[in-house]
Amino acid sequence: MKKTIALLVLLVLVSGCQTGLFQRKDTMQLPEVNIGTQGVEPLFIQGTPPREVFEGSAFTMMVNLANLGTRDVDDGIYSLSYEQQYLYIAGQKNQGRFVVRGKSIFNPQGEERLLNFAFTTKSLGPQLQGYPVTITFNACYPYVTNAPLIVCIDTDVTGKKPGKVCTPQPQTFPRGQGAPVAVMSVETKILPHEMPNRARPEFVITIKNLGSGQVMASQLYREACSGRPLGEDAWNVVGVSATLSDSVLTCAPETIKMKQQGDTRIVCTQPEGIETRLGTYTAPLTVTLDYGYISSITTQVNIVKQ
Repeated sequence: MKKTIALLVLLVLVSGCQTGLFQRKDTMQLPEVNIGTQGVEPLFIQGTPPREVFEGSAFTMMVNLANLGTRDVDDGIYSLSYEQQYLYIAGQKNQGRFVVRGKSIFNPQGEERLLNFAFTTKSLGPQLQGYPVTITFNACYPYVTNAPLIVCIDTDVTGKKPGKVCTPQPQTFPRGQGAPVAVMSVETKILPHEMPNRARPEFVITIKNLGSGQVMASQLYREACSGRPLGEDAWNVVGVSATLSDSVLTCAPETIKMKQQGDTRIVCTQPEGIETRLGTYTAPLTVTLDYGYISSITTQVNIVKQ
């Protein structure tokens, strides 16, 4: 009898341990990487460059490039801007390329690259006892915002059918999608179609630059780091595309000039419409934004006489 009771207790304990183990596996969560409002962010390493240097001396400046968004950058461009009358870089160019991977479930922090620059100060001349030199580092790169959403499609435009599984409602996304240009909100509308027994889905999409840099047309990001003027028409330009399930939507405009302040709206529709017999259901909507981006940081070094 005692052996039977002991065996029953052992089985209960083993069963409890196994249940707890399975629960831990079921509740394990993957890191959220598809949120955030940053792309490639440059940062001066602390202590570089020094605040003050002597004329005719050398100093080092180190910049850390961190990709805090979800898009890999395979062909980024960096450039340095400074007064060449007082500074020069020995054996280096003031422009180069960089590769830095974005966030993923395997690397939720994103990848980093460390760049090292060796400067030498020039003579100030007899009339100057000191001079503050400004150094600007620019990172220019192509980027993509990918916003996968779930929307409600209600083909009952008259609103007469009961017992629907969902209701089309505006959705907001204040946390971004892991990129500096963010889809802020999506409003779903289901409109009557010119063909019988069909309905036309329409999506009003609001986007905004939530990063600290500037947006440009994706094909012009290299020129943005060259120092050549691009012209007003090149800035704040974003390519827009969207799909509903497997259907490509028509977005107007496909290339949009974003507002520098406030939100910018795009309308994407499915011209052929959806059969009303499908009723009410949820479907995946994917919004893709394509653009170039420039992130800049600036520091100052005071050159003094020895």
